[in-house]
Amino acid sequence: MKLSYSQKRYIQKHYPKESVETISKRKKIPEDLILQHVASNTRLIKEEVKNPATTVKLRRTEHIPYLVLLILLIIISYTNGFFADFVSDDVYAILRNESQIQSPNYLFIAPTMILRSLQYLIAYKIGGLTPFLFRAWNIIFHIGFVWMTYLIVPYFSKKKFLPFIVASFAAIHPMMIESVTWISGGIYAQAGFSLLVSFYLYLQYKTQNIKKYLIYSIVSFIVALTGSEKVIIFPFIIGLYEFTFGSVRKNWLLIGSYFSVSFIWGLIILTRITERLEYLAVSQGATASFRLENPFVQIPSAFGTYLQLFIWPQHLTLYQSEFHFSPIQFLFLLILSLLLFGIIFISYRKNKSVFFWLSFFIITLLPTLNPFGLSWLVAERYSYLGSIGLYFAFSVLLYKLIESKTYQTLGYIIFSVLLLAFSVRTIVRNVDWQNEDNLWIATGKASPSDPKTHNNLGDYYARKGDLQNAAKEFSRAIELSPRYPDAHHNLANILRQMGQIEEAEKLYIRAAELNPALWQSYQNIASIHFEKEDYEGAEAYTKKAIEAFPTNPQLYANLAVVYVRENKKDLGVEAFQKALQLDPQNETALQGIKELSK
Repeated sequence: MKLSYSQKRYIQKHYPKESVETISKRKKIPEDLILQHVASNTRLIKEEVKNPATTVKLRRTEHIPYLVLLILLIIISYTNGFFADFVSDDVYAILRNESQIQSPNYLFIAPTMILRSLQYLIAYKIGGLTPFLFRAWNIIFHIGFVWMTYLIVPYFSKKKFLPFIVASFAAIHPMMIESVTWISGGIYAQAGFSLLVSFYLYLQYKTQNIKKYLIYSIVSFIVALTGSEKVIIFPFIIGLYEFTFGSVRKNWLLIGSYFSVSFIWGLIILTRITERLEYLAVSQGATASFRLENPFVQIPSAFGTYLQLFIWPQHLTLYQSEFHFSPIQFLFLLILSLLLFGIIFISYRKNKSVFFWLSFFIITLLPTLNPFGLSWLVAERYSYLGSIGLYFAFSVLLYKLIESKTYQTLGYIIFSVLLLAFSVRTIVRNVDWQNEDNLWIATGKASPSDPKTHNNLGDYYARKGDLQNAAKEFSRAIELSPRYPDAHHNLANILRQMGQIEEAEKLYIRAAELNPALWQSYQNIASIHFEKEDYEGAEAYTKKAIEAFPTNPQLYANLAVVYVRENKKDLGVEAFQKALQLDPQNETALQGIKELSK
């Protein structure tokens, strides 16, 4: 359907004095066509706005109670997760990385993620290794993300309460937890917030035709990329918007400016693919080569699982690994996926805003659906940004009840019940993130086929002193992934504590073969030889540990102790001095130098 000349003139004359909904009812024009005409003819329409600044000010005043209420929803749902411990990747990136955070070049170790490094540095400078200070950034970005959702929705619908409904789901839905409570997952909240800022500024540019908004939008897009490379698909979202509401042909240069940024960033990412494969190979026992996934299995499994999590997020886990489906289970996921694509197809004619936002959901997940196995098939954090599309589509459906005189009460009841249910589920899930013990027990129940699950459960039992169950879990991890170096190393630690020294040494050697950077294995082998008074062997393996980690002061101190036992006192002094050069407070080195100087 196309607008007639008289319809176009009416819109240009009466918008925005009259709302889109009013014009639609009065002239019998679909709301999508009105919005499309407004977006494509901003110069003609904006002249009708006598005092836009006053209008904006009034709108901001109206919105303040809703924005405050959204913050309260976030606080209620996430308070019990604010003071959780460092868990999973947090331990390695922060807790065991304090010396690197203190180093002068910390900000430039990962240049493409410099803003995240800056956040960690600020948190550390304020309160040291206090988890809440590191997590505070996630909370701030999540609030910003929810607010931006609230501000963007009015560009796609003039329904008064729809922005609050959509933003409420974004605030408390359990699919969002991983990017808020988990410190390391905060990069997705950071990237999501920055990208929505970029999109909002782009919409401002389209409606007001002020070039500075376009420049700010591109800058915000670059900032988003420093959080996560997965937002590299943003140009496709801009293209989707123009395809749906504007004109790709008329705005190809505009769209191209975003593609230029993505192209440059993509070249940077390409240089890190080999590094990513090597990381997977040495840390998780994966094959250090591309493996092609079957898209006819991958796509229904992914989208079907995300839709299940959206409808009711029961199966929340850090490792979404349970993809061994029966034919009936796979058929169910396939039907869900086909239903999603069917709604997208139909909504292109029925409701272009729903079409846009459901397509938005699909596009944001494309980087994680690469066929090369470079990422998880499904991860809750991956859907942080795109989930807005699901919230919007469902909220539009719910709003039909709310604006109906007959079913209005039912609509509000459903909305209230969902808010309560999702908030409770979020609070319960936050308990799992309180500490590593809670997290790995919960993960063990939800992801029993992932080797990392059993490796982490082994750590849990080891901390409790339950060596038998620890050995059982590490062995299971090796069974699931025979090339998993950490599991070999950890099982060796347990066997050594149980007195099975020879078996432990074999496993340490195997762990070091699988991951030559695993200096702890070399050091533990050296320790075994030292206890046997085989100082030559202890020296050799300590040197291998130093090759793997040449800036570790304790390794030099250990080597010095071996030299002293071998009666190589001059070399011992040199090694102690090297340890003190790296760490002037190293107790082993200070005591050793003192003893040798007598």
